[in-house]
Amino acid sequence: MPDALALSAMHYGPRSIALTDLPRWHGEPVTTGIYRASVDDFVVDEDLGFVPEGAGSHAWLWVEKVGVSTDDAASRLAQHFQVSRKEVGYAGKKDTFARASQWFSVPMTPGIQEGPIDPAVRIMQVSANSRKLKVGQLAGNRFQLRVTIEEGSETLVEERLAAIGQQGIANYFGPQRFGRSGQNLDAARRLASRDPEGRRRLHPKDGMAASAARSAGFNALVAARIETESPLSVEVGDTVIFTGRGSQFQVDTEALGDVRDRILTGELSPTAPMAGRVSQTGIDQARVEQAVLDTDSLARWMRGVFPREERRAVRVIPKELVWNRMGTTLELSFWLPRGSFATAVLHEFGSFSESHARSTP
Repeated sequence: MPDALALSAMHYGPRSIALTDLPRWHGEPVTTGIYRASVDDFVVDEDLGFVPEGAGSHAWLWVEKVGVSTDDAASRLAQHFQVSRKEVGYAGKKDTFARASQWFSVPMTPGIQEGPIDPAVRIMQVSANSRKLKVGQLAGNRFQLRVTIEEGSETLVEERLAAIGQQGIANYFGPQRFGRSGQNLDAARRLASRDPEGRRRLHPKDGMAASAARSAGFNALVAARIETESPLSVEVGDTVIFTGRGSQFQVDTEALGDVRDRILTGELSPTAPMAGRVSQTGIDQARVEQAVLDTDSLARWMRGVFPREERRAVRVIPKELVWNRMGTTLELSFWLPRGSFATAVLHEFGSFSESHARSTP
């Protein structure tokens, strides 16, 4: 088995798990191009799936942030309202180099109102709720992207987008999960080198590193499924999930035919694990998956750190996917469930490089 410290940041075992190196659900890219030339080329709007109660001890703020991270925006809100950073809640992290709108919560205090708190953060709406907003308390996100594509590829791009809307994409974790230059995955390797069996309880600050390790293993598993040329195959005992939802179940003999049909229609999807000690699928599927995970010594550490694995869909189907093309400029919008990445959609039809200014307002 390869030594953990000898592996470069964006590898899991022998495989690069950088998004640009991973196999695509629909085959080779049909164009090249640039995305995120400015923050206005990458717009994200959070969808909680519900509305605040309208009354309570916590102010819920619909905030637009431009060119700053969610953590940075939360710190700015804490400073502005003179509350502890720990008292600021949010449902999920949004892209830093984007124009992103999302909900935050702070303890209810006098004087909270709509308007800018600085050049990068603006409160667009104020509501209230009886509880603090918690991480994961959202349905998904809507994206509006503007990219440039290669001249002459327009027809192929539109054909590929139509296929994506019908059949979905590989549900890869995007580069945000691993940190710049894979620094979160590097941090996981340092933790694993000091505690190979994962016996020590993680400090909260190590959560991003542990999540990156699980995500790297998941990307490697999805890539391996695609390379079998039958990524949607399921057998008796395999765990499947309702597409875009968290409900999942193991397939029994009686339901196998029906499940396979529902996978083809997009209602269900096969799953792969976010690694943990106790498997949540059948013996045969677990054995195949463990063979992939064990190509990296992080697997042993993750089995110690996480008591149970979690199952995640290997495929995601963007909802309400629409696009408009003006020459080589392509604008597209779509909705993805929580935990899925817009960059994975771009990866599925093109080989894109990111171009943006990393200045902070």
